[in-house]
Amino acid sequence: MESNRITDVTRQHISDEMAIGKIWYHGNQTEPDFLARLFDLKKLSSRDYRYTNAYDDIYQHMVNNNDWETDWIYCDPRINLLHCADETYLAFLAMTIHPRVRTNSDEIAKLIEIYNKYLDADGFEIAQTDEISGKPIFSGRQKVIGQAHLVAKKVEIKKYLNTAYVNGKINTMTDAIHKDTDLAIGTAKELLETTCKSILRQNNVIATKDFTLQQLIKVTTNSLDFKPKEASDTEKAEKAIKQILGGINSIVQGVSELRNSYGTGHGKDAEFKGLETKYAKLLVGVVSEIVILYLATNGETTELIET
Repeated sequence: MESNRITDVTRQHISDEMAIGKIWYHGNQTEPDFLARLFDLKKLSSRDYRYTNAYDDIYQHMVNNNDWETDWIYCDPRINLLHCADETYLAFLAMTIHPRVRTNSDEIAKLIEIYNKYLDADGFEIAQTDEISGKPIFSGRQKVIGQAHLVAKKVEIKKYLNTAYVNGKINTMTDAIHKDTDLAIGTAKELLETTCKSILRQNNVIATKDFTLQQLIKVTTNSLDFKPKEASDTEKAEKAIKQILGGINSIVQGVSELRNSYGTGHGKDAEFKGLETKYAKLLVGVVSEIVILYLATNGETTELIET
């Protein structure tokens, strides 16, 4: 359902600051090429009788002639950035700082500062949610306590398991926390299983199909070197760390029970109610930390096994 919680006041402030700073939204692209990333301009009507679609119309007036006002996209009914749905507006802002659109790091930093200064009043923000070729990808989202931390973990995990399959799992898990707690819990368990199996294969350790998640965790822990390299007493430190790691099995037991009771993959009756968001957030956070610890200890990019 479309929403308009980002007010026209906020949008106008952002537009004004961009104009004052002479930072053009389309970056290193022409306006029609930039907008074509967000809108199907060839299917939108033309305001100029000489053309049949919005792309040619915009190209004529903003590339060939440059005879429209610079803020035309805010009031043009085909784009209407001043009153369009929040989702559309946030996608527009995020695209202005995409690596394919803008490469000037100072401009990117300035735009993020402008966006978040005004979006904050309406409870939204622009934040990094991914990366491409070592460059950050940003998205707009409603501000939720703890969400930024979870997104940071997602980006870190992708550095070790950077494949479309696992990226999809991570996106599903983190995005579902506030929408579908059952899905978040089920996907968290799947990510943990995928991580363990992938690490074990890389270390030539056989994991049978009958292994429970607890057994996978235990074998994975035993296959990795958790001895601190710089501690004064490495033996004592390793023992303490392994005691802490032993507690992971209790956590994992809880994961399994939550997965069986609340996660995806099990039939639910019509009266079923999902787990509260705060518990799904806790589970996803804990699973993410375990995955990051294992992947970092493994020490290099892990070859993925799809579960």
